Amino acid sequence: MENLKRKAFIGASILVLLLSVFFIVRFITNPYYIVGPPTPLFCIRNMDEGAHELRVEVFDSENNSVLNETYELAPGEKISYPKPFRSREMGVEMVDYTFKFTLDGRFTEKYSTKVDSWGTVEVELYADYSEGQPLSIVETAV
Repeated sequence: MENLKRKAFIGASILVLLLSVFFIVRFITNPYYIVGPPTPLFCIRNMDEGAHELRVEVFDSENNSVLNETYELAPGEKISYPKPFRSREMGVEMVDYTFKFTLDGRFTEKYSTKVDSWGTVEVELYADYSEGQPLSIVETAV
């Protein structure tokens, strides 16, 4: 009887140990379980009462074009663009990007930053051309 209890205790201990190792390895190799999925490369919100056209150009550190798109945003509309796959992987170095935003073909602003899995460039559009600030660009991190 004592031998059976000992075998059951050893079996349960091995099971607990294996499950612990499994969960530890799982969380180390995929931290998205803990901190959530990567954030988008950028988000754009039209905070104005009118529609706007925004051209977005993104260049990597070697000045290669990563993105060149034009978006039509209605009042209150929000869009986001996902990160390239290599920027979503854990342990990958932060990548240098330069963003060039052109609003309604009239106002251009550049923004350079290092992007990691949980950093996002946030752009808000306004029609305040007279004050010289129709774009608000900030970077957020989770």
